[in-house]
Amino acid sequence: MAATSEPITTRRAGRPRDPGADGAILRATLDLVAEVGLSGLTVDAVAARAGVGKATIYRRWPSKEALLFVAVATLSEEPPVPDTGSVRGDLMELFAGMIDRFADERSGRLVVEMAAAAAQDPALLELQREFVDRRRRSGRGILRRAVARGELGPDVDVDLVLDLIVGPAAYRCFLSHQPITPDLLVRALDLVLAGLAGTAPEVDRSPGPG
Repeated sequence: MAATSEPITTRRAGRPRDPGADGAILRATLDLVAEVGLSGLTVDAVAARAGVGKATIYRRWPSKEALLFVAVATLSEEPPVPDTGSVRGDLMELFAGMIDRFADERSGRLVVEMAAAAAQDPALLELQREFVDRRRRSGRGILRRAVARGELGPDVDVDLVLDLIVGPAAYRCFLSHQPITPDLLVRALDLVLAGLAGTAPEVDRSPGPG
């Protein structure tokens, strides 16, 4: 299945394309996935809720999974790179909205459904990687700027740092289903930055029992 993150523009001659149809279809997709999950989502249901025909959807997206990825991408634009004067302030501002989305039941379910679909389809997995990469560009820019001004060492692994900051929220969203509280980002970020500065608490490396 060849999925695409852009609407398919090649179509037969007919009535002019309704510019409002895309938005209605994407909103209907998000609402339905939040209600019934991807397994319960059908193109018929999306078409009915959006007030369009099934052919209108299939001219734009080849599958409900591809439609889901485009719909989720509309939830937030690529964030701008904040410049608060410190790497901590920049990362706090950048990731605050993302943590809120993980914590929101509707948005969290959409992220889980998107990941589940990508695990089953290589084309969708590539779309997911592109989606995640776009979200990470601002974070990489912040960390590289922090290196340039001496806040972080020159050998910092920027992608690993981003993984460590986001990891606790992602783990709770996908696996443990523990609450994603507002202070989770603060605690994760401060631990990571303390570790980079060499001031993290000592880890007990003594052998365990037995």
